[in-house]
Amino acid sequence: MALSFSTAEGRAFYPETVEYLLREACPSIQYRVRRELLSQSETSKEMLALPKEILHDKVVERIAQQQRPDGSLGTRFHTAETRSNYSTEVAIRLLSEKGISRHHPLLSKALRALRGKDERFAREFFRVGRILDSKGFGGSSLIRAALFARAGVENEPFVQEQVTKSLRAFEAVSKVNSVSDLAKMNRGKLVFKPDALWPCIYHLRLLAFTSRWRSSSNIARVAASIRHLLGLVPLPPTYVREKSHHIAPCGVLNSKLGNTTKPIQRDSVWFENMELMSRAGVIKKVPDLQAGLMWLAKVIHANNGKFVELVASENYTKWSAYTGLALEKDWRSKRRRICDLTFRSLLILHHSAA
Repeated sequence: MALSFSTAEGRAFYPETVEYLLREACPSIQYRVRRELLSQSETSKEMLALPKEILHDKVVERIAQQQRPDGSLGTRFHTAETRSNYSTEVAIRLLSEKGISRHHPLLSKALRALRGKDERFAREFFRVGRILDSKGFGGSSLIRAALFARAGVENEPFVQEQVTKSLRAFEAVSKVNSVSDLAKMNRGKLVFKPDALWPCIYHLRLLAFTSRWRSSSNIARVAASIRHLLGLVPLPPTYVREKSHHIAPCGVLNSKLGNTTKPIQRDSVWFENMELMSRAGVIKKVPDLQAGLMWLAKVIHANNGKFVELVASENYTKWSAYTGLALEKDWRSKRRRICDLTFRSLLILHHSAA
């Protein structure tokens, strides 16, 4: 099945690009290409067969082995206990990225285990997560909402509550003109002022995978905030103060957001931010992001519809709360690397054109 995209340059993608992915990529990429880019019917022969193959993916099998009797995945929420196990957060994000449906027992039971109060689900992140949530920087409650949204579950009161707070965090950026408006020194460290707000990766992930907040005015306000934010970053390391403690917020938006073609910055963070911005509908309203989009389209077109350039592979292939996008089993094969990067590039360009 052929597919073409219109880009900002008025060109079209090679139909062979999608055909290449459907022929050479792993089952997860094939499934998501058919579902998200081709809008193929879930009842088609391929769409019925591919989920069964995805369940035999070694990463998916490994996560399934971690599932506990109550449905939770792993013993920790935000940070993994060992390198051989995933945290609940990473496991759910990985399952969603792999193409596992929220209706499949593996994911539906994991989401069910996240309902209720955070002392039940947040485990090792409970105390710090509650502090960050209370100060508006996003802790366990925001992360949970972002996970539900990524799994395709938006119509939950606790998800919508965090969407409102996420919009507020982005809107707060417009009031900041310098670091001194946002933070002050305390015992040798820069700390956010008591009334300060600043968006983090989870605010962005939540807005990217939800839709009820979207109106032309809300999208315009978020885009304006991002334009302003890009004029302020990078920020120095800044902490949340709680009594005598300094707490590092989760994934504060600080860099790798826009038009950069430096090899060191073409890693999973840049690709994820570009994808989230495109999904949120703001990428073409921010010149710096638009320039990054144009660069990506040129790279694809210059290489016969594929992304073949090298990127920082560890951040792309190693899954954690803040890194990881690779769906192929590893990048020892150049083909697998190209499939991963080409697929992610198509997602960015596809959603930016929506």
